[in-house]
Amino acid sequence: MKIVVLDKKSMGDDISVAPLEAFGEVVVYGATAPEELNARIADADVIVLNKVKIQAAAFAAAKKLRLVCEFATGYDNIDLAAARENGVAVTNVPGYSTESVALYTMATVLSLFTHMREYNDYVKDGSYTASGVPNLLTPVYHELAGKTWGIVGCGNIGRRVAEIAKAFGARVIVNKRTPVEDLTCVDIETLCRESDVITVHCPLNDGTRHLINKDTLALMKPTAVLYNAARGAVLNEADVADAVLAGGIGAFGSDVYSAEPMPADHPFQRIKNEKNVLLTPHAAWAAVEARERCLSIICENIKSFLAGERKNRVD
Repeated sequence: MKIVVLDKKSMGDDISVAPLEAFGEVVVYGATAPEELNARIADADVIVLNKVKIQAAAFAAAKKLRLVCEFATGYDNIDLAAARENGVAVTNVPGYSTESVALYTMATVLSLFTHMREYNDYVKDGSYTASGVPNLLTPVYHELAGKTWGIVGCGNIGRRVAEIAKAFGARVIVNKRTPVEDLTCVDIETLCRESDVITVHCPLNDGTRHLINKDTLALMKPTAVLYNAARGAVLNEADVADAVLAGGIGAFGSDVYSAEPMPADHPFQRIKNEKNVLLTPHAAWAAVEARERCLSIICENIKSFLAGERKNRVD
């Protein structure tokens, strides 16, 4: 059996794919451009990918292909209809990055909420030394205790963020497709109006695309902190940039973008140097433990597929 890894660099050079060799020959590519895809998977039985998009033409060209393994939870880069049409199984890896994304979410939100960048810059640029004052108390920051933390989408990651937010003493409200009794579930408008912090953790689909837009942004408090750890297109990114520049929200952070890497004409290029903006390069999922866990589960997925079982199938 031939296994082709299409974009190893996006999985990290520090993670070995040697465990895949237990199933057969493994061919590894650091990255795969669209024009290289068909040739590279032409004789593959299994492909492992993270961000490479595989559409109908690629499935048609890969005559031996039996299984696509997504090195992630989200799989919007895979044409599932084409996979089914060509009899190709598709698996993902749910739950592997919960602790990593929750950690990154808290780190980003806490940094923005406490103005950590501004205070750090004040020390670094010499202003603190020159001030003659033993402390700096502006911009003011607030305790999370007693504030409202709104979570958009509440699967494994959203629930973990909710637990941590509650540990800080925050009131947690949730907007999710299927309300549940153990969480305070509200509509998106209520969440935007009431929240001091809003973190986004939902999948991207027709119902969530541009869920955060000029209308929902207009409902938010001018002091609200907004953070996106879901998919870039859940936000109308141009509307978010406009809101930041107009002072419509207090702070903004994102680890995901509608196009990755963020292109030169992306709306966030207009706000990337603002002190109340913190942008990171789609790194929240990628603690080393999470990536090792992800590869381990992919191996389990392959093993189950070969045994005729449907483990983590999304096709």
